[in-house]
Amino acid sequence: MNEDLERLEIKISYLEVKCDELNEVIIAQDRLITKMKAQIEALEKKVVDLEEETGLDRPNRRPPHY
Repeated sequence: MNEDLERLEIKISYLEVKCDELNEVIIAQDRLITKMKAQIEALEKKVVDLEEETGLDRPNRRPPHY
């Protein structure tokens, strides 16, 4: 009985470590996603600004008959 309890405690401690590692990965990914969203928003603003400067709707737009 004692050995079973000890094995369970060992498994739980490994699971806690793995859970903490995965949590760190999730936090890093969230930071990266937030940064990438900000970059996309900045790029979208640049595109809109360029469109306004040139007076074109979309310079690389395909004609409607395609």
